[in-house]
Amino acid sequence: MSKKQERVFWPSLALIALAVGTVALVKARTRTISNPAVTSAKPGAKSEATASSIQAAQTKGAKTNDARPRNLSLQPEAFNMGRRLGGRFAPGKRGKSVLIGTLTIGSERRIVQTTRTQTDDGEEVEIKTSGSPGSLTWDSGQGALSSSSRATGSDRDLIERLVLDSPDQFVLAQLRGASYYTVARNVRPAEADDNYAGPLWNIVRVDDPQRDDEKKPQSTWRLYYVNTRTGLIDRVVSQLRGETIEAEISGWTTLSGENMPSQITWTSRGQTLMTYGLANFSYAEK
Repeated sequence: MSKKQERVFWPSLALIALAVGTVALVKARTRTISNPAVTSAKPGAKSEATASSIQAAQTKGAKTNDARPRNLSLQPEAFNMGRRLGGRFAPGKRGKSVLIGTLTIGSERRIVQTTRTQTDDGEEVEIKTSGSPGSLTWDSGQGALSSSSRATGSDRDLIERLVLDSPDQFVLAQLRGASYYTVARNVRPAEADDNYAGPLWNIVRVDDPQRDDEKKPQSTWRLYYVNTRTGLIDRVVSQLRGETIEAEISGWTTLSGENMPSQITWTSRGQTLMTYGLANFSYAEK
C-alpha cells in the first residue's frame, strides 16, 4: 500500500469505527429508557417489585373499605338532639349502652335490662326481662324478634315501645333512611290560656323507611314532642291498631355523662298501659 493510500485508508477506518460505536450507544440508551428497571435491578427484582406494588394497592384498598363513618348530621333536629344527649353520638363512635330498670304492666313488676349496641346503620337492641328465659331483640334489618323468631302480640308491643319510643332512635333513625318533618313549632297545650308560661314544643314526625310488612314497626310514624327550652323529648305519640299511644317522659337523669329518660309512662285513652323507671345506666365504647 502506497503512502498516499495509507493517508486515505486509516482516517476512513477511524470514521467507520466511530459511527458504529455511536449507533450501539444510542440503541443501548433507548433500551434503558424504555425499561428503566433493567439497569438497576437484579434478575427477578422486576417481578418482586410488581408483586409488592399490587399488595400495597390491595392493602390500601382494604383500609379504605373499613367501617364507613356515620353521618349523624343528615337531619338538623336529630343532630341537635344527639349533642344534648351526650357523647355516645359523637362522630366516629360506636358504643354500647346498658340500661337496667323496672317495668310495670298492670300489677306485675319486672326487672328489665336493655342493651343498645350502635352500628353503622343504627343500633341492635336486646331486651331481657326477669322471669323470661329468652330475649327480645330488634334491629333495622330484622325487625322485632322473640328468641330469634318473629315477635308477635305483647312481645312485639313491648319491643317497639322500649326501642322506638326513645331519644336514641330519634337520633339514629336517620342512618336507616327515616324521614323527618317538623309538623309545628312552639306548640302549647290546647287548654292553655293567654297567660300560659309553661313549656312549648316543636313537634317532629319521623317516618320509618322499612316496607317489609313483617319487619316494619306496627306504627310506621311517630311524633316526637321536643321541649324548646331543654331541647329534650317530653312525649312520643304513635298509633297501634287504630289506637293512639302516648309515651310521656316525665323525668330525665344524667348518668355516666349521658342524659337518659328516668321515667316513662305509656297511655291510651287515658288508661295506663305500662310504666318504666330507670335504675342504672352504663356506656362504653366498642
